Amino acid sequence: MADSQTQDSLNTDVIASYRQNLQYEESDDNLLMAINNAIKESYEYKAKVDKCGEKNKMYWKKGTDKDFSTYHKKQSKTVVNRIFTDVETAIPIISANTPEATIIGDVTNDVREKIQDGLEIAYEVNYKMQLRLQTFLRHWFLYKVGILKYRWDKGFVTENVLPKKIGIDKRATCKDNCEYVWEELEDTAENLVEKFPKKQKDILGFIGNENLKAKLKYIEFWGGRGEWLCWAILSRNLILDKKKNPNFDYENEENNIFENPQFPYIFLNVFNLGDGSSLYDETSLIEECMPIQDGINQLEQQILDLNEGQKRVWVASGEAMSEKKAQDLVNKTGDLMVYLDRKAPTSSLGQVQSGKPDASLYNNLTHLLGEVDNVMGIHSTTRGDRAQQETYGRSQLLMSSDIGRMDMIVRNVEQTMEEWYNSYLHMIKVYAIEPVTLRSSEKTIEIKPEEIPNGLMVMVKKGSTLPTDDRTRMDMAQQLAAAGMIDPKTLFEEMGYANTDQRVQDLMEWLQATGKVIPQGGQVGQTGVTNVGQGGVEQENVSIPSNSDSNAQLARIQAMMQSPDFQKLPPEEQMQMVQQAKVIVQKIKGGGNNV
Repeated sequence: MADSQTQDSLNTDVIASYRQNLQYEESDDNLLMAINNAIKESYEYKAKVDKCGEKNKMYWKKGTDKDFSTYHKKQSKTVVNRIFTDVETAIPIISANTPEATIIGDVTNDVREKIQDGLEIAYEVNYKMQLRLQTFLRHWFLYKVGILKYRWDKGFVTENVLPKKIGIDKRATCKDNCEYVWEELEDTAENLVEKFPKKQKDILGFIGNENLKAKLKYIEFWGGRGEWLCWAILSRNLILDKKKNPNFDYENEENNIFENPQFPYIFLNVFNLGDGSSLYDETSLIEECMPIQDGINQLEQQILDLNEGQKRVWVASGEAMSEKKAQDLVNKTGDLMVYLDRKAPTSSLGQVQSGKPDASLYNNLTHLLGEVDNVMGIHSTTRGDRAQQETYGRSQLLMSSDIGRMDMIVRNVEQTMEEWYNSYLHMIKVYAIEPVTLRSSEKTIEIKPEEIPNGLMVMVKKGSTLPTDDRTRMDMAQQLAAAGMIDPKTLFEEMGYANTDQRVQDLMEWLQATGKVIPQGGQVGQTGVTNVGQGGVEQENVSIPSNSDSNAQLARIQAMMQSPDFQKLPPEEQMQMVQQAKVIVQKIKGGGNNV
């Protein structure tokens, strides 16, 4: 026991020794040696993750890792790839909407609104982050980590990085205590000479002037928890360049949004315990589904083989045919055979015919398909599967449970998007000299670096990336309208109609033409509506409510809250209607316009 502890202590000392040389001020020789040791250490676990990622990719792509070339040509090779179906259903759900940014800090409302709108345009238009987020998520499903990288190259640049190109400090339990990150890069010798002109002689010395178009592999190594970086061709023991983190303003540290230099990488992990797995997840959803997927494939193939009568068993004796002819028979049909070199008990050639698949096979198959759905948190209603028709209420329950199952993933994704928003503003504040212009089809916004205050923070509203249930929202709007608690324009908007202003105008003209509303002052458009019910719109002037009008509306709200229909609503819908009622009551008591 003592010897083991001593050995562990020695190993710890060795690790600490080489890590002490991972310093920006170290000589090139010492730094190269420390970088090589760091890469070697991280590669031990990285190799296992990369191998697992390739297997996950095989199951995502093909639904199996088996080689069907060993199967008989008559044997079923059908694969029902439930993993692919559920993964590719989850990704668009999680990335459905733009993360809703909220600015926290000492900033005026006008600037806050401008920055929030600018972040929305940057996400949707300039950087098409929804597409990058989909790749980000797909990498996480396959490789146990998703990685985004950002940099400044005549403007802000963000890109997906393939996880197998990245190495991470093996001993890190979170990004905050990660000592180093490295990335495998490649470029032509010509471009490397342009990027690192001081090393032109060294590069041309081993590549030659005639091979400038040849590609070279090199490493980008970030050390000191993001404090510095260097580039090196390890196979040639050559450091191309090293510098302090260029994304941090060391001269005026108040000009930074981040308090400390950061790695230019954003990592997504969900199932990380911080227990020897670095920043990778301990497991992945695809890994958990693999044995179930194998069972699905086996049952599906067995059912098809039985249905096609491919599981017959022949019994033949040497009196009936030679062993070669017997082998030719099973090779041709794909059946099984028991060959006896003596006389068969009953006849020279016989056949045992298998039965058809029974109900238990189909029940087991359905059960396994459901288990994959349970692991992934994706069921038939969420997928849009039309094979099984559900009632509206049950479909809503299934979708709600699936959204809840994915909520943990969504929270982690939203955290990475918070980091992306903050990184974007940080890079503008550090690098931009002129205002950054962001354009959408509806508006143009300019963000000036000096408008971004010190101490600013961007937060993402939780759940804002998930899709909203349009049908539930429309039902809620109709119920509020029936209770006289919503105005026509909001009703049209909630129902998804276009040109809501024109629809309201048309409605008012129709109401006046039919005598259901009397214009105030003889002008159209100065009259409101308080109660859009199933029997039409009440004839009522609501521009400024009188006491009697207010009392009547308060009475309607109270009656609605006490009605049997309200009591039958789900608790979530009741809560939403109560909140809406509180807002209306406050407006009435404050003397505002009716809704």
